[in-house]
Amino acid sequence: MKQFKHFSFSLTVLILIGLTACGSPEPLSEPAAEAPQATAVPTAIPASPTPTDIPPTAPPPATATPVPTTTTTPGETADLQPTSTSIPEVTLNGIPLSQLIVLDEETITHMREIFAQGQTLGRNSYRFSKLGDSVIANGDFLTRFDQPNTFVLGPYEELRPVITHFQGSWDRFGVGMRIGLHAWGVFDPMWANKDWCEPNEVIIECEFRLNNPAVVLIHLGTNDTSDSYPLFMRRVIEHCLEEGVIPIIMTKADRFEGEDNRNNLTMRELASEYRVPLLDYDLIAATLPDRGLKEDGVHMNGPLQHDYNLEETLQKGHTVHNLVVLFMLEEILNEVVLLES
Repeated sequence: MKQFKHFSFSLTVLILIGLTACGSPEPLSEPAAEAPQATAVPTAIPASPTPTDIPPTAPPPATATPVPTTTTTPGETADLQPTSTSIPEVTLNGIPLSQLIVLDEETITHMREIFAQGQTLGRNSYRFSKLGDSVIANGDFLTRFDQPNTFVLGPYEELRPVITHFQGSWDRFGVGMRIGLHAWGVFDPMWANKDWCEPNEVIIECEFRLNNPAVVLIHLGTNDTSDSYPLFMRRVIEHCLEEGVIPIIMTKADRFEGEDNRNNLTMRELASEYRVPLLDYDLIAATLPDRGLKEDGVHMNGPLQHDYNLEETLQKGHTVHNLVVLFMLEEILNEVVLLES
């Protein structure tokens, strides 16, 4: 594993980083009063995990209520076969799926190479990790797909195999998500969970060691208001590629760093440059009331149940976000994992 020089940030540097949208762990200073606040996610963490343990830090779904339709029992994934060679002609809220899931042939070829490299390193093709801030560090991000009777796929039932394949990853919280996380914090040991991570280990190294994923979902940028964001996002992508983990970059709905939307623009540019998958959620967020955000303008809203038969489900932040993540992972499963396994 490539060794990183871990940055130690002085109080002066921290002040220059600017306000955070979601709060910060100690010893960072508290955000200014006008910055939106997040409710910390409760965790229960054993003292000494082994490297192959999956940290039991998943928060419960936020007041999830069982949906009336019972989901079918998932089948085995061993006999799954790729079902397509291109993103299907599907539109969500009038936007073609191919615009939301940026995954051209060159990128697919590159990801097959990265996946193959990961397999030589022993990466688990049935696991994905989550790396990001409070926008995804909560009980509404994907967790229901590991909990029977809390979701109905409805017209998207063809996505069932990808849910089955990655069973156990959906409601896993892990150590890669922190309230208030910046891109630079990914490489600062101060942000690592001291109960799980080794001394001076940064959270991305710790998460990969503990979960050994083949894929990582990345949501960073909401808290980044400094010019260092592109630099550290490059490091995140490069580290994933070096470790044989497929990075999926997810754009964001908020404009916390400014109306110029520069962090989303950076994500698009870096995804193209490094030929890695881009889930451009920012585009479909524009079709949602209030961009699918709560009153704080940062965190996603959502109904209590994930029933995709209901019209309102495609008008809320979390449910639309979760759906496009499913479509992205389906493409990775069909175009990369199953073909290269």
